[in-house]
Parts: sequence; structure tokens; C-alpha cells
Amino acid sequence: MLHPRRSPAAALLTATLVSLCTMLATGCAATRPASPDPAARTLHIFDGESGEPLGWSDVVDRASNADATFVGERHDDPTGHAVQLAIYQDLLARFPGTAIAVEHLERNEQDMLDRYLRGEITPDQFIDGTESRDWAGKDTWIGFWQPLVDTAREYDSPVIAGNAPRDFVRRARTEGHAALDGLPQPERALFDIPLQSVPGDADWDARWAAYKRRFQEFMSGGDPTAEDLERTATVFLSQSTWDGTMGASAAQALAAGAPKVVFCAGCFHIERSGGTVLQFLARRPGAKALTVTVVDSSSPELRDEDRGLADIVIYGFPVQRAPRTNG
Repeated sequence: MLHPRRSPAAALLTATLVSLCTMLATGCAATRPASPDPAARTLHIFDGESGEPLGWSDVVDRASNADATFVGERHDDPTGHAVQLAIYQDLLARFPGTAIAVEHLERNEQDMLDRYLRGEITPDQFIDGTESRDWAGKDTWIGFWQPLVDTAREYDSPVIAGNAPRDFVRRARTEGHAALDGLPQPERALFDIPLQSVPGDADWDARWAAYKRRFQEFMSGGDPTAEDLERTATVFLSQSTWDGTMGASAAQALAAGAPKVVFCAGCFHIERSGGTVLQFLARRPGAKALTVTVVDSSSPELRDEDRGLADIVIYGFPVQRAPRTNG
């Protein structure tokens, strides 16, 4: 594996800052897609089950053999976003028209997104119109997700606003899925109710149950009590609405004619047979899904705790985060 002369961490940070400063200085007028730093393709990469070291070409080859590639991110991790862009650009080079779908845009924003892709509105109008500028912190959209959109725009490829509007996600928790399912069009087209079972597929059902349990454990901070299970089951109505909508969005992109789709979302939705991946597979029987996750720490080998996180596990660099405060 080749390594750049400068450290990968410094290279990635420099590339992100240069891109960010350039776009800010021009009022975000530039729409040429950014290129990920070469360091994004020279990280420590492993098969998520065997721990076998992989090269970047292995990542692209495996993505080429899949119908959908799901890339899990820690939202504030620059390395993860650089990897997402590198995967998308390299897959797009092999399969023109490959769609990019993102958790960070909601279906009711698709029209504004399409207007930007057609050149009818400026980048600032698009970013501010979707209230995306500070999605994961101040000015994070410009460096983290706008390059994906601009790459697709440059190569006339689809961009999918893959998520459910937050109002319907909230209503899923307070009113339940049955109430949402009865809403009239066009509201009903803005989200998908998550499937709870796949007839004849006990393995899928078991993985969905395991995902729900893992969510409840996470929300409870450990081994959940009966009270925790009841409380988090309600919260899971929202979580699974996100998953149902995102999984369906990926499936719909393929049905619309995209040769491949790359879906970028938070790692919990993707890792360890995450809900978004399962909902995609339930709606696209026989499809091949590849999962990739970028861990925000360094390791020269697959760590035991990361075995099974995804089909491909990539190690990046620690992210400096502000300490949480009470109150």
C-alpha cells in the first residue's frame, strides 16, 4: 500500500480546510466537485470478518460487485467523509450514472435539490434553503456533503434526498406507524413505513430483531430494564421510520435505472446489519449490499471489538470533540 509523503491526518485536514476556505471566500459560488485527498485511499483497511488487510482497489472492486454500497459515518469525522467521496467518485468512474443518496437531505427537499442540480439556483440558495449549512456543526455541509452533490452534478448523476422529514419521524413516535400509513398523498410519499418481517426469511427477521434490541440497549445505556424496553420501543418507531425510508430510497434509486447506488448515513443505521441496510434488502430481494464503515481511530489491524461491524472496516484518525457539559 502506498503512503503519501505527508501524514494522512495532516493531508486530510489540509484538503478539507482548503476546500472549505475556498468556498467560503467565494460565497460558496464554486460548484466544481472537490477531490478527496489521496490519503483517503491509503488508510488501514480490513475485511470486517476475517481481518484480512485490503487495498483501496479491493474496496472499489467489492463496491463494483454490489448493487448498493452503504458507507457509515461519524457525522463530524472528516476522514469518513473523504472516504465516502473517494468511493463515490471511483465507482462513478466505472459505472456512469451511479446515484448518491444521503441521510442528510429529506424527501420534501428533493425538488430544491433537483433545481440545484439543473443549475437553477446557487449553492448558497440550495444549502440555506434546505437548512443544511450547519448540519453537523458550523459550516460542516460545505466540506462534508456538498462535494458529493457537486460530483453528481458534474457527471449528470442522480442525487437522492433519502430521509423522511422530521415531522413524520416525530409523529411515528407519538401516533404510531398505522396512523402515518393512513395519511393521504402526497404526504404519504415522503416516507416509508418500515417492514417488520420478510415472509420466508427467518434470517432477516432475526437480524431485524437484533437491530431493535441493539438500539434499545444503546438508548438505555446498557442492559435495558422492562421499563427501558417499553420506553425505547416507542423511540424505535422513529428510528425505524428513518431506516424504512432510507432503505426504500436506495431501492427506488435502482428501480429508477441507476446502475449502482452509494448511500451515506450515520454508522448505527449501517453497522452490524443496520436497519437501513435490512430495509433495503427487504425491498430488493436478491440485491447485493456492501457495507463500509470508517472508524474514527487508528489501528494497524482489525480490532476484536470491530469484527463484524461491516463488510469493510476502515480506520481513520481520532476526532477531537468538545466535552459534554450538563445543563
